[in-house]
Amino acid sequence: MNSASLQDHYSQPNLTETILTALRKAGLDPENLTRDDLNLLDEFHIRGQAATKELAPMAGLSAEHEVLDLGCGVGGPARLLAAEYGCRVVGLDLVDSYCDAATELTRRVGQSDRVSFQQGDMRDMPFDDGSFDRVWSQHTQMNIPDKAALAREVKRVLRPGGKAAFYEVCAGNGEPVHLPVPWASTPEHNHLCDAATFRKNLIEAGLREEFWEDVTDVALDWLAGLAQTMNSKPVDMRPRPSLGLLMGPEAGNKSRNMARSIKEGRVVVVRGIFAV
Repeated sequence: MNSASLQDHYSQPNLTETILTALRKAGLDPENLTRDDLNLLDEFHIRGQAATKELAPMAGLSAEHEVLDLGCGVGGPARLLAAEYGCRVVGLDLVDSYCDAATELTRRVGQSDRVSFQQGDMRDMPFDDGSFDRVWSQHTQMNIPDKAALAREVKRVLRPGGKAAFYEVCAGNGEPVHLPVPWASTPEHNHLCDAATFRKNLIEAGLREEFWEDVTDVALDWLAGLAQTMNSKPVDMRPRPSLGLLMGPEAGNKSRNMARSIKEGRVVVVRGIFAV
């Protein structure tokens, strides 16, 4: 994986100001933001906030935990976990503009005391051994070619008794993904592996599987409902800022290709919990 090339895929100049401008256009006040104002744009994964709220109890989170959010994007899951469970969360993302936007949005909703963000590579995390009680990952590993290295790093930064929670897209029937998709515009960035390989790497790194589930059908239902909602919106309705801001000009094409790839079995959606 070429880090600079991947930065180019995700990064947008002036992302923070783009988000704040979109909030203003939607009739929201960037000086008085709430987490609910951001919930259509700050969870960059299938099923958004609902998926985060379902996975969190499985991870057994509590106020005493320090959590590492891998591929944190602009910080939605980190802010949700801190608000609803009282834990401290550090978000790690390769993309500078995401970290900058996440930091500013977190400040504006008053959560900077419990949530912070750091730029870095998941294959070589800038943290000491045993730094976290939980590692959190939602739709992040598909850009990492060396899944074994990622698994070893997850194991390394977890404390004894710690857990890792995953909600991921994996390769399905072996047919190629329709490009572009949200995580890749070219084959260079697309590093999906099948679910069995992903699990195998985690176990070989020293993690113990506690739970695993294929949730592809649930994802398909959500995507169908989302498409129906978008088609039924009044044309004069002021749009709330959404993930299109993060995906850029090809957002619609990326979303359609992802849905098509899942529907055709080229991609599956899974979640699981692994423990030290």
